[in-house]
Amino acid sequence: MKKKNVLYFYEKRIPNKIRKLIISEIKKKNFSLKQVNYNDSEKKIKKSLSWANAVFFAPGRFLKKEIIKSARDVRIFQLWSSGYEKFNLEDSKALGIPICNNGSENSTSVAEHAVLMILALNKKLMHFYKRTVDGNWKNNSHGFDLYELKNKKIGLLGLGKIGKEVAKILKGFGCRVFYFDIKRLSKKEEKKLRVVYKKKNQILRNVDILSLHLHLNSQTKNYINNKNIKMIKKDSIIINVSRAELIERNALIKALKNKNIRGLGLDAHYSEPTIKNDSLLKLENVLSTPHIAGSTIDTYKRVIRNCLDNIERALLGKKIKYIVK
Repeated sequence: MKKKNVLYFYEKRIPNKIRKLIISEIKKKNFSLKQVNYNDSEKKIKKSLSWANAVFFAPGRFLKKEIIKSARDVRIFQLWSSGYEKFNLEDSKALGIPICNNGSENSTSVAEHAVLMILALNKKLMHFYKRTVDGNWKNNSHGFDLYELKNKKIGLLGLGKIGKEVAKILKGFGCRVFYFDIKRLSKKEEKKLRVVYKKKNQILRNVDILSLHLHLNSQTKNYINNKNIKMIKKDSIIINVSRAELIERNALIKALKNKNIRGLGLDAHYSEPTIKNDSLLKLENVLSTPHIAGSTIDTYKRVIRNCLDNIERALLGKKIKYIVK
């Protein structure tokens, strides 16, 4: 009988409720389970990896090559996230261990969060919430600086699973959705999603709302930068629920301060956890959340089961899914 030793890698900051859910789902699969923390000794981590046949990283963080080499019998490194920029891809691949992400099983939650931020910024939700709580109705704008979504031009940079979910939701608001991706959809797919392909710079110049749905890598870092941020249509808003470094920080702050950009919705941050009195987050036209776009109980259940199914496939010698290229 093939061994089914699964090592669960975790961080202490992960709430116990989530860890208990993961452990209960692993036990349902009848895997042999061990747990290890990133803060454990190198000796313990190496010993745990040498025992494992599969490793479930929740979350995935960087491990040195010397540590990864201990994973001699491991058939899969499974990440519970969509992103993988913090993981040691190079050394893992060199050792022949496939790395898999969650197949964007958090796409519904992230897409809903992106649209939530669009609506909140268009209606200045937090500003008017504070006015209401304070009883300060005097001299408010009476909606003169608020916007509907209907007929607005939305630009999606990246049209993977999450970007497609955003497009589907926005159809219900009567938006006109444009997209750019390095891999263009077929005309049949574009028609089904009601999206129009445009070049990146065309999108920057013409849309009312720009939403980023890209993985962070050497090609996408500072994808929006000091040069091309000047192309963005004045009074537009930017939504970033992917990775902060997709946008050059200083260029973003400058555009927001100068009101060239009307607003920013940010769920992924340049420093996590965020720091008190961050100059970007203190700007009045910035709406931020603590990297929770993909965090719902529905998502956790779906992601964990999906990842464990993939681990099971690897342990049974079947074809695995969601391999990071």
